[in-house]
Amino acid sequence: MQKKDKIIIISAFSALALLLLTAIIMLLIQHREIKSQNAEIEEMTAVMEFEKQQSIDEFEQMQKQYEDYYINTNNDSLLKLIDDEKQKVQQLLQELRTVKATNTRRIAELKKELSTVRGVLKTYVERVDSLNTVNSNLRTENQRVKRQYEERSRELEEQIAQKEELDKKVTMASILEASDITLSTLNDRGKKTRSLKKVSKLQIDFKILRNITAERGRKTIYMRITDKAEKLLTSPGENHFFFEGMDLEYSTKKDFDFSGETEDITIYYTVQDKLTESTYTIALFTDGNLIGEKSFILE
Repeated sequence: MQKKDKIIIISAFSALALLLLTAIIMLLIQHREIKSQNAEIEEMTAVMEFEKQQSIDEFEQMQKQYEDYYINTNNDSLLKLIDDEKQKVQQLLQELRTVKATNTRRIAELKKELSTVRGVLKTYVERVDSLNTVNSNLRTENQRVKRQYEERSRELEEQIAQKEELDKKVTMASILEASDITLSTLNDRGKKTRSLKKVSKLQIDFKILRNITAERGRKTIYMRITDKAEKLLTSPGENHFFFEGMDLEYSTKKDFDFSGETEDITIYYTVQDKLTESTYTIALFTDGNLIGEKSFILE
C-alpha cells in the first residue's frame, strides 16, 4: 500500500471518528434538553394538579358550608332555588375532580361556573337571612304589641272592675232606707187596742232616712205583712210588684214624694180576716229594693 493511500484511509477514519463524536455530543445535548423539558413538563403538571386540587378543596369547602348551613325559611320557592344551586355545585365539582389537570381551559371554565354558582347561592342565603331578620323583627314587634295589648286589657279590666265597684257603691248608696218601724193595732174607731179580736186596722209608722244620692220624686212603697208561717195578709184586687225578677204580692202600698231629706211615713192596712196570735213580719220595698224589715209579736 502506498503511503498516499494510507494517508487517505487515516484521514477518512479521522473524519468518521469526528462525525461520530459530533453525533454523540449532539445526542447527549438533545437528551439533556429532552430531560430538562420533561422535568419542566412534570413540574408544570404538578403545579396544575396542585392548582386543580386547591380549586377542588375550595369548592368542597363551599359545598360543605352551604350543606351545613341551616336554611330557616318557610319560602318554598326560595328553598327550591337554593337546592337547585346546590345540585349544580355537586355536578361541577364531580366534573372538576375527573377532568385532567392539563385541561386548563376546561378547569378555568369550571372554576368560573362554580364562582358564579357560589355568588348566586350567597345571594339566596343573604335573602333568607334578610327575610329571617324581618320575620324576627316582626315577631319581636308582635310580642311587644301583644304585651302592650295585654297590659291595656288588664288596665281596662281593672278600670271596669273599679267602675263596677264604684257603680255598686253608688247604687247601694242610692238605695233608700227605712228605720224606726213601729206597728200599732187599731179598732174600727181608729183607736189603739190590744185585743186581737177588735183589730180592724194596722198602722205602720217609719222613717225614710235622708239620702242625697237617691233619685228624688214620686215613689211607691209596697208593704208585705206575713205571719210566722209566711202567710201573706192581702187585700182585695190584683196586688203585684216586681222584686229581683220575681212577681210578688203585696199587702198594701202608698205613694209619696221623696225630697232627699228624712220623711215620716204612715201606712194603714185594713185587716181582712181576724188576726191570730203570731209573729208578724213587715217588709218595705221601693224602687225594686228591700228598704226595711221588722218583726212584731201580736198576742
